[in-house]
Amino acid sequence: MNMKSGTAQVKEKLPRHLLAMLPCPLKVPLEETFLHQQSSGLWSDLDPEELAFEGNANQSDFYKTVDQFHSADELPDVVITPGISSFFHPDFRTRFLDKDVFADAAGYAPNERFAEIGMKDPTGRVTLMCVNPLVIVADKAKLGDIPEPRSWSDLLNPVYRKQVTMRGHNGTFCETVLLTIGQSFGEDTLTGFGRSVRQGLHPGQMAKLAGTDNEAGTALYVMPYFYANMIRKRDKVNIIWPEEGAIASPVFLLAKRGSSEAGRRLASFFTGAETAELCEQAFFPSPHPSAASSFPERKLLWMGWDLVWNRDIQTLTDAANAAFNKGFEQGTDQ
Repeated sequence: MNMKSGTAQVKEKLPRHLLAMLPCPLKVPLEETFLHQQSSGLWSDLDPEELAFEGNANQSDFYKTVDQFHSADELPDVVITPGISSFFHPDFRTRFLDKDVFADAAGYAPNERFAEIGMKDPTGRVTLMCVNPLVIVADKAKLGDIPEPRSWSDLLNPVYRKQVTMRGHNGTFCETVLLTIGQSFGEDTLTGFGRSVRQGLHPGQMAKLAGTDNEAGTALYVMPYFYANMIRKRDKVNIIWPEEGAIASPVFLLAKRGSSEAGRRLASFFTGAETAELCEQAFFPSPHPSAASSFPERKLLWMGWDLVWNRDIQTLTDAANAAFNKGFEQGTDQ
């Protein structure tokens, strides 16, 4: 399915049952498991043309069209989307989320780790499938005698000026990191954080750079825990789980309240124990009560639902990027 050919074609080709836009570490195991079940006949009643597994990194054009959907009939039974995407911006929210088009599909109370930080949607509109925990990685050689950061707030220290790499592209940086730091330490701190960041890259690029002699690398990286564990030069880096917790970047599932039987079965698959285990194996902690985390005592840091439901998240995201870019655009000689 080509979703990059313009708004009209995007809408015409949107699958009827499932649009799963997933981070790469999740897309591969979930799609492979689903296809294996499909080949065994478990999903034989579903038209493959009405199901789509997409890498989230390739769907930026689709997110730009989200505000142009007007009817629930235009949307798949189940949508999976990482982060605080356009689905939470005012246009889509007022047409669908605020009209109870979607309902929480997880028929369970979250496990203790997630209950403590309140990540289950209190309004019952969206389903938390898992989270992508973001940590700090220190390149020991490039950091030299400078102390390693232990807290997210440490990254504001001028000693780390232009020594940080994080996810970003064309002047837009990871909204979950910016919103969480702004919420935790005050929006005015984002300019200081911006001064510490030298560049924005894809996490896969960071994993290749960290611990190498490449001059494009930096002393510190803010990156998903999955990619931190993929760093080839592991002996050259330290993975730091900040004392406040790894920033919890959510992967949400939107399940239609009036879904077809196929949609209900798909929602059950993605919120079930098998998918929870696949998420955990990919270093994406799951709220499912059966999930046995490989890092149970390490905290997660969630920005909170107040920003999502009681504020204009699109305006907040734009303001966070603006404050961050104010510092980011300042050169090292200033």
